[in-house]
Parts: sequence; C-alpha cells; structure tokens
Amino acid sequence: MTSGSGPRAHLSVLRHTMVFQLRQQHILSAVIPGCVVPAALCLATLLARGPHSLLTARQIELGCGVLALWSCAIWQTGLILREELAQGTLPGILTRRTGLGTVLFGKTLGTALRCALLIAVTIGCVGLLTGEPLRIADPAVFVLAALATFGSALVLGALLSCLFLLTPAAMRIAEALVYPMSLLGGMIVPIRLLPGWLRHVPDVISLRWATEVLTAAAEGRAQSAAAWLCLCATTGGYALLARWAFRTVLHRARERGTLALS
Repeated sequence: MTSGSGPRAHLSVLRHTMVFQLRQQHILSAVIPGCVVPAALCLATLLARGPHSLLTARQIELGCGVLALWSCAIWQTGLILREELAQGTLPGILTRRTGLGTVLFGKTLGTALRCALLIAVTIGCVGLLTGEPLRIADPAVFVLAALATFGSALVLGALLSCLFLLTPAAMRIAEALVYPMSLLGGMIVPIRLLPGWLRHVPDVISLRWATEVLTAAAEGRAQSAAAWLCLCATTGGYALLARWAFRTVLHRARERGTLALS
C-alpha cells in the first residue's frame, strides 16, 4: 500500500480499507441490520396503519429505511474501532501517515454501503409484498437526497465509532439511543404528535431532515430549502464532533501510551 501522505495515498488507503472491510466482514453479519430489522419494522408499521393514519405507505417505507440506516450506523460502524482494538491492529493504524480518519472512513464506507444496499432492496420487497410498492415521482432528486442521507449516516457512523472507543459504556449508550430515535427522529412517528416541549428535539437530528427531503422527492413535491440547509448543518455538526473525537483518541493514545478503556 502506498506509504505517502498525499491525496493519492489517501485515496489508495480509502479504497483498500473499504474493500478489506467488505471482505473481512461476513455478509451474514449485515443481514440483521440490513434485512431483518427494516423488514420487520416496515411490515409491522404498514400492517398497523389504519385508514386515518397521518402517514402514507410511502412515508412509512422511507422512514423505516432511514431508521434502519440509523440502526446500522450504531451497531455496524460503531463497532469497527472496537474490533480493531480487540485484534491489536489499532495502534498500527494510529501510526500510519494517512492517519486514523482515512482508515476509519474507508471501513465505515464499506460497511454502510453494504447495509444501505440491503436496506433499499428489503424495503422495496416489503412494499411489493404488501401491495404498496415504493414509487418515486422524481428519481433524479431522489438519488441526490439518498446520497445526502447516506453521507449523513456515514458521518454519524464515524462519530459513533470513536465514541465506542472512548467510553466502555458505549454499548449501553447505543442501546439507550435506539428507542428515543424511533420516537423523536420524525421518521415513523409524525412530529405533530409529539408534546409541544419535545417538537424541537428532532431539529438536531440530521436523519429527520433526510427523511423529509427523501419523501418530498418520492412524492414529487417541491423541495424545502430549509430542510436541505438543516440537513447540511446537522451533518456538519456531526463532522465537527467526529473530528474532536478523533483528536481525543489520538491525544489519549499519545498521553497514556494506551488505548485501554479502563
């Protein structure tokens, strides 16, 4: 692998780590977050939808897909650094000239891409099986919104990877985040149903805005500039937090001479 630190070296490391992660990770490990979780969630929500539901089948399918992507960001990408630490390969990554960020981003990209593809196929199949196929009114804008959604989930996954390494309580934190996100993320529970004092909480969740732009593209409605701006702003905030987390990991490694969680 290229040993330099220029853009070409970073791209080479990014590509190699993405491919290596896909080869190293067994496909079955992605089946639960990529197929089982979105299928069960989408099927149960569609079957429970009544005639007076505030959400259309299309909104439910997209919301369940984005929520499954969030779950993937926690449990798949969030464990990457833990695995590297357990295998004893993390110190070597930290000393590479390309740095932790490039390697972690490549691994996160590979894992998230596989999950995203499985989720998309699963949601499409559930829609067909229930007689509610997912129709896209504006494919071009939808693809753009899907890429923005994937990018936001990718940044979130990178942030969570560092948090999983920074604290031994990361697993408990991740578990605690799943259900509040289901209720407050605005993906499958309409925000208007939340108590007034909670309605601004989803504003800081990037995937809430991602669901909005995806749904607008699927239904052929005009895109909201405010939703796009909020999506970019929240994703940017996550990126800054991820950068801080990277630096904290590196600082602790240099100061203590260890990456132990105790």
